[in-house]
Amino acid sequence: MKLWRFTFSHHAFYRLPEEKRIFWLQLAQIRNDLRAIDGICMPLLNVVSPRRGANRYSQTEQWIALHQLTFAIRQLCGTLKEAHTVVHKQWHGTPLSKQMDSSLSQEAKEGLKTFNKYFNNSDNLVTTIRQNFAHHFDSEILKGQLCSCAPNELHEFIIGETYGNTFYKFAEDLRHNAIVRAIGGKNIQEAIAKLYDEPRQSALLPFETFADDVLFKIASELDLKREEVRVESPSDPKMLRPFLLFPEVEPDLAADTRKYVP
Repeated sequence: MKLWRFTFSHHAFYRLPEEKRIFWLQLAQIRNDLRAIDGICMPLLNVVSPRRGANRYSQTEQWIALHQLTFAIRQLCGTLKEAHTVVHKQWHGTPLSKQMDSSLSQEAKEGLKTFNKYFNNSDNLVTTIRQNFAHHFDSEILKGQLCSCAPNELHEFIIGETYGNTFYKFAEDLRHNAIVRAIGGKNIQEAIAKLYDEPRQSALLPFETFADDVLFKIASELDLKREEVRVESPSDPKMLRPFLLFPEVEPDLAADTRKYVP
């Protein structure tokens, strides 16, 4: 697979006006984080929502994958909300936006318009998840009736011979119930498509379209040098497998959890 590596001097970078330099860095950092989170989601979707004919996973692996996927989506929503804050403060109505707006592609302008329109509705899913679940362990939410569970319903957790394979499923079941109540749906399996698709389609992709155009426009002001590089083509996304369980190692080489097993 062909890629292009660009280099530029620190001197050229610091010749940029400060507001442009800072905004460029902010967009680039956000863009990198969003790329990483989106990449984490792809193999997890292969486990949580396997395509016909795809590898089948155990129920335990699916539980763990569902937690990792919802965790990634919570971080995605948190990052997108911060991206909106950065764009709102550092772009809208600033001399930088007035200077650059006419040079942006129509696709970038439409991307920004879509991105802003989504966040103009304060009840959007991204904001709901960011404010309640992204980095939060809200005791008030936990005190409430998180689910309509029957008194005799069983909750679960698992442990292995190393701490890495300990997973408290009951905690995620209750968090998933709280998320479903917040965004609507019958269960987390039904809600997961909305949890992933809405932030991606309504905020992530429009933001990336806008950000890349701005990033490339600012980069063109530097003393860029380009070099072609070749890397091995990545695997088919449909075949990607996430990291779900740690290999069990000898107890004296790992944290031994067997003492917790009756």
